[in-house]
Amino acid sequence: MSTTNMPESFQALLNAFLAQQAKLEAIAENLSKIESIGGGGGDGNATIEDYESGKLYKRNTLIVDPMTETVYRVLTEYTSVTVESDYTNGLIKLVGFESQIVTFPHNPSQAEINALNDDTLVAVYNSNDTPYTPDT
Repeated sequence: MSTTNMPESFQALLNAFLAQQAKLEAIAENLSKIESIGGGGGDGNATIEDYESGKLYKRNTLIVDPMTETVYRVLTEYTSVTVESDYTNGLIKLVGFESQIVTFPHNPSQAEINALNDDTLVAVYNSNDTPYTPDT
């Protein structure tokens, strides 16, 4: 677009318009990237759904354990069994939870550890252990 012999006020308006156009294009590109994450299908309709056994889940689907209200992300396409078994087998990863401390009544498997956030403290316990009582 030629800008020679254009009054200064029109040039300023054109520059502002072109700057806004560039911003809108950047926003559209970012929205396109975000939409491609949702539900693994790239259709831009990301949802969080209640977990169901025996259901085919696609990678990056967010599911909620209806018993604990805990959110997990599907790591690979698979057919669900139970939340516990899917988590133990490293098929789903914890997305968020109330605490950064996770307890296991057994030594966790590598898949269970991999499914945790990086800054999580893992405590292994035995329900038959004598409870701690401080010396008084």
